[in-house]
Order: sequence, then C-alpha cells, then structure tokens
Amino acid sequence: MTPTGGLRRNVISAVVTAIGALILALLLLEDPLVEYRLGELAHQTLSDAVARARDRLRAGVEPDAVADEVGALTGTRLTLLEGDEVVGDTGLDDSQRSAAPVHAESLAAFRAGQPVPRSEFGEHVIFAQEGALVIQATQSTAVTERVRSSVRELLLLAGVMAAVVALFLTTVLTRTFVAPARELTAVADSLAAGDLSARARSTRDDELGAIGRALDRMADQLAERIDRLRTEQDRLRTVLNSMIEAVFVTDSLGRIEQTNDAFDRLIEGAAIGRTPMEALRSPELHEAVRAARRGEARAVAFEIQLDEELRSFSGHVAPLQEGAGVVTVLHDVTELRAADRIRRDFVANASHELRTPLTAIRGFAETLKDGVVDDPEAARRFLDVILKHTLRLQALVADLAALAKAESPEHRLELEEVDVEAVVVEVVRGLASKAEGRGVQLVFEPPAEPLRVQAHERALDQVLINLVDNAIKYTPEGTSVHVRVRAKDEDVLLEVNNPGAAIPPHHLERIFERFYRIDVGRSRDVGGTGLGLAIVKHLCAQMGAEVKARSRDDEGTTFTVRLARVVAPDAPLPKAP
Repeated sequence: MTPTGGLRRNVISAVVTAIGALILALLLLEDPLVEYRLGELAHQTLSDAVARARDRLRAGVEPDAVADEVGALTGTRLTLLEGDEVVGDTGLDDSQRSAAPVHAESLAAFRAGQPVPRSEFGEHVIFAQEGALVIQATQSTAVTERVRSSVRELLLLAGVMAAVVALFLTTVLTRTFVAPARELTAVADSLAAGDLSARARSTRDDELGAIGRALDRMADQLAERIDRLRTEQDRLRTVLNSMIEAVFVTDSLGRIEQTNDAFDRLIEGAAIGRTPMEALRSPELHEAVRAARRGEARAVAFEIQLDEELRSFSGHVAPLQEGAGVVTVLHDVTELRAADRIRRDFVANASHELRTPLTAIRGFAETLKDGVVDDPEAARRFLDVILKHTLRLQALVADLAALAKAESPEHRLELEEVDVEAVVVEVVRGLASKAEGRGVQLVFEPPAEPLRVQAHERALDQVLINLVDNAIKYTPEGTSVHVRVRAKDEDVLLEVNNPGAAIPPHHLERIFERFYRIDVGRSRDVGGTGLGLAIVKHLCAQMGAEVKARSRDDEGTTFTVRLARVVAPDAPLPKAP
C-alpha cells in the first residue's frame, strides 16, 4: 500500500520544529544580549557626551551653556556640579537648577573612588571630573526599552517570515521528491504483487533517478530469472508426466505437494495436501517415507487394492536436500508379476503335458525292448499307444509354436477383406470326416447375404478350426455342432455351438487361459492340448476381433467371434434380427 503524504508531512514537521526552536532560542538569547549591547551603547553615548562637555569647558564655555549644547547634541542630560552646587543642567534655567536630579549616592561613591553602578532609578549614569567640576551624564532607560521592544518585534516578524518562506520552499521541494518516491513505491508494490511488467523508467539525474533505474534493472533480472525458473519447471513437469512410473514429492511436514500424471491416475481424488498413507493406504510405503524423512533412502514393495483390483508396486524413496521433503518413484509391477506367475505356470503345465506322453512312450518302448516284440498282437497294441502319444506330442509342440508366434510382439497380421462364408465352408468341409468319426453331425447355417470382414484369412481359418475341433471333441455322440454366420449392426458374428454339458461359470472365466482344463482326464482322452482356446484368443486380438463364450444347460456352450464387417459405401446396413 502506497503511503499518502507521509514523507512531506514528516519533512514539514521537522522544518516547523526547527524554525520554532530557532525563534525560541533567539527570543531567549535576545533579551540579555540586547540589554547588554544597549547598555554598552548607552555608556558609549554618555562617554561621548562627557568628552564633548570637557572639550567645551576647556574651551571656556560656561557650564550651563555646555550642558544645554552637549545634551541637545547627544540626546543626553548633563548636570555639572561644583561641590554640591549645580552650576549647569540640560533643559533647566538658573531658577530651576536646584531641582536638577542628582544621583547623590552614586556621586558620593564616585568622589570616594568607589565603583559606580551604570544605571539606577531608571537612568543610565556616568560621572567624570573636569577640574573643580563633576560632570553627571544620564540617559533614560526608556530609550533602550523601546529599542529592545523594536528588536523583539523585528525578530518575531523575521521569524514568521522565515517560517512562511521555509514552509513554502519545503512544500515545493518535498513535492519534487515525494511524487517520484510515490512512483517508485507504486512500481515496487506492483512487482511485489507479481506484475513483472511494471517499470519506473526514470529520467532524473539525482539519487531518486538512480534508485528508479536500479529498480528497473532488478525487475528485468527478476523477470528473466522467473522465466528461466518457469521454463525449468515446465521442463521438469514434462519429464515427470512423460514417465510411466508414478512420482510424488512431499514437503517437510510429510504432505504431498507435487505429483505426476501417472500418480494421479492411480488414486481417487486430489493427492495434494494429503499424506502418502492417506492417498495409498500402504503401511510399507508409510514406513519408507518416514525413514526417508530421517535421511535414510529405502527401496519399498507393497500391494494395495485399487479399483477393486490388487495392484503390486515396487519403488524407491529418497530424501531431498536439507530435509526439504521426500521424493518417491513407484513402478506398477502388477503385470510383471502376473506375467512371471503365468510363465511359471506355463513352464509347470508344459513340463507336465510333455512328461505324460513321454513317460508313456518310454514305458511302452522299454516293454517292447524287453521281449513283447515277439508277440505281434501285443507289439501292435503297444505301437498304437506309442503312435497316439507321439501324435499328441506333435500336436502339443505345434500348438506351442502357434501360441508363441501369436504372442510374439514381432508377429503382426496384415488385415484384408475376407469372404467369411468361404472360410467357414472350407473349415466345415475339412472337419466333417472327423465329426462323422465321432458320430457328430456338423451343421453350417450360412448368412442371408454374402458377408465380408476385415481379418487375416489364415488366422481366421485357424480360429475356426480350433473352435469347431474343440466343439466336436466335447459334443455327445448322436448330436450336432452348429456353425452360424450372421450380421449384426456393423459387425459379423461367427458362432460355434455344441450341445454338450454346460460349463460352470467359475470355469467359463478361465477357459481361454493356457493349459486350463475343466476335466483334465477327459481332455487328455479326446486329445486336447489345452492351448487351442488360448491361440484363438490371441489371434482374435491381433485381428481386432472379440471372442466370448456363454454356456447354459438348455443350449450347451456357444463361442462367438465378433469381426468388423466390410460394407460397400452405397450398401445399407442390415437390421439386427
């Protein structure tokens, strides 16, 4: 806030006080100084009158004439005494001389050679001896009093005039300095309020101009530094927000004061101002942050429930310099741990799946080697078992290779327009003999019109083969597997239905996992590897398709693949049935 009139008021007050003190000092010193000086002047006047009177007496002039002449000339009163007799007095004739005022005590003191007071009875007085005559020169003190009064009045008038002039000059001068000072104050207030464009731009050559230019230089440097800090802050914010790791920084009180986008996506609500414990509810993280606040950097690993999902995190917590706070970097390792768990399960399942046929092959081969080969019927039976398990191993290895290829990041499918009906017809024709061998009828329900989809022909062929082959394996003898193709809105649906036993819901959620089997014994009996549906899922994902399964007691199990339909620009979309 800019002060109003403070400097001018203070300067004027100081000047008035100084002038008042000066006038008071003059008045106090004037009386004794003037009195002393007037007394000296009166004594000098009287001395001059006495000297003149002596000269005239020595010139032979009569005493009475001398008193009149010199008294009139010097403005004093001379009284000439011979003994105790007045022989001359200023302003009195011969008949009045006896009434002439004589300072008898002072005269007696003079004659006795003692000090004579310079004034008494309201008059200045001196005595002098001239022959037989004594000259008494006097002057009324009223004269000096009038002079003293005039001097006092002049001093007062001069003081008042000096005060008026001083106040006027002070006002003018303070205005000259106060206005620029107010401008400088306004600029400083604007800078303090954040307006970095404020400048004094002073052209003065005095100290205020130098202050204004210094203030402008400071503002320029301040603006430059703030711009540099903002640039660095923006760069740091960009770097933080580009990180996939979640980052947050706490202040010296342990409350979160800065986060990046990855951290904001983790939690519900604003994190600023909350503690890490309030934001993430992790005792392990809370303890690591407390240790970092004590100056001890720590690695941390914890699990928390976010969005109804258990998420795993690992990270590092480190103190900032001089106890200013703590910085924490968190890695979401949920998918890594899930992938590691899947890898371990896959290795265990694959080892188990490979071990079973290899054990059977080895057992029957050793039996043949030990002599069963001499029994043709037994040997043929053993060789059939060995061939069966060899084929199973071959199918397992082929599915493993197909699954590895489908999951590979380098494996990219080039999508094209595919006649879906033609692909389904080829698959049904190819698996018809297998269905007949199991006593199952394979039924294709074609669409009402030609349909083309955006897909990869060989991948779509593999998806259909796996789904239809899987349906044939689990369809009871004497029933039918239905394959349907139909349009729905902007998509094409491929449905494979088998009327076998319904899949329980808790199994239905996991049937697309690798090596997952509902009935392990039955799956091996029908020759399943446990990888077919996993391959279907990955191939559909690469084609941008969606695969789902539903299962009910009254209709069995239906697998549905949803593909993007390719429609001619002028062709209307079919209505959903």
